[in-house]
Amino acid sequence: MYLRTTKVKRPDGTVDEYIRLVESYWNDGSPRHRVICNLGRKDLLAPHAEALLQLLKGEEKNKVHNQGAAALGAWDWGVLLVARQFWKEMGLEAILDALTKNRRTEQGLADRALALVTNRLCKPTSEHGLARWLETDFVCDRWGRRWLPEWREESERRTSKRPRVRVKDRQLRQWYGTLDQLVEHQKQMEKELFLRLRNLFSLNVDLVFYDLTSTYFEGSGPAGFAQHGHSRDGKPRNRQVLVGLVMIDGWPIAHHVFAGQLRDSSTVEGVLKDIQERFGLRRVVFVGDRGMVTSDNMDLLRAVRVTSWALLAGEDRRFFGMSNAPPERGRSVRQASPRVRSPKCPKRWCRK
Repeated sequence: MYLRTTKVKRPDGTVDEYIRLVESYWNDGSPRHRVICNLGRKDLLAPHAEALLQLLKGEEKNKVHNQGAAALGAWDWGVLLVARQFWKEMGLEAILDALTKNRRTEQGLADRALALVTNRLCKPTSEHGLARWLETDFVCDRWGRRWLPEWREESERRTSKRPRVRVKDRQLRQWYGTLDQLVEHQKQMEKELFLRLRNLFSLNVDLVFYDLTSTYFEGSGPAGFAQHGHSRDGKPRNRQVLVGLVMIDGWPIAHHVFAGQLRDSSTVEGVLKDIQERFGLRRVVFVGDRGMVTSDNMDLLRAVRVTSWALLAGEDRRFFGMSNAPPERGRSVRQASPRVRSPKCPKRWCRK
């Protein structure tokens, strides 16, 4: 075996020299040569040429063993690899690339969104705390370019108006901007993802579940959305928004954000309209809880020809339907039914 130097010319005119390990052998009485491996660029291997030559010759192994070799770093990479594989199989990379192919400002959106999703899967944190995760994990785009945390200088941080912010504004704006861009494409993304999931997992689209929750703000929150209302978090003094989730066959297909002061029942009409117009679902069983059941909504369901309305009302569901009188218009079934003593247990209240 011997070393061979090969010259490669770049498009800009510069020439790089690469070293290959070549083996000579006889084939039918004539010498032949084959490349065993490519060792790399000559200028990078030059400082280690002597040690490499001794290693190839098998001389002084004990002396050569740790010369010039040291670990530069070790980062976790497995989570990102698994997440990227699922990201591609579910078609999210192709969906985002198609939505942003003609917009230069949104190039690389799919890769940045994948980084945020992977962080939520393994070490959930804010966009500010994301920098700590970038130090321990090898997070990169599809071409292998790694994102590194950009920390502010200590002197700059202490003298600024936001001393608690340790990450440079440029990197924070990059991650916050990614979320803003995703919101712009939310409706198209959810529709395309639903179509792919329906074919991939053969979803049963006859049963639609819908429910809401609330999330509060420590500050004033976004104007127009952050309002005082019924807090599920036990924070009545904090402004909040409502978040509605639509699920089919165990898969979330859409989400909605509403102003914090709205009642649950007032969100049903818009969600039903979105299900029909965006996802094309015409005949489904719509499942909601007692906070959404009003006479107006029942009439709405009949008007749009939704097959059925299923009521999930906690422990009170066993008494639902005992009264034949229809509830008052605009009021929920729970509010309209009088409370009576249970004949089986006088200490227990039930609904007539």
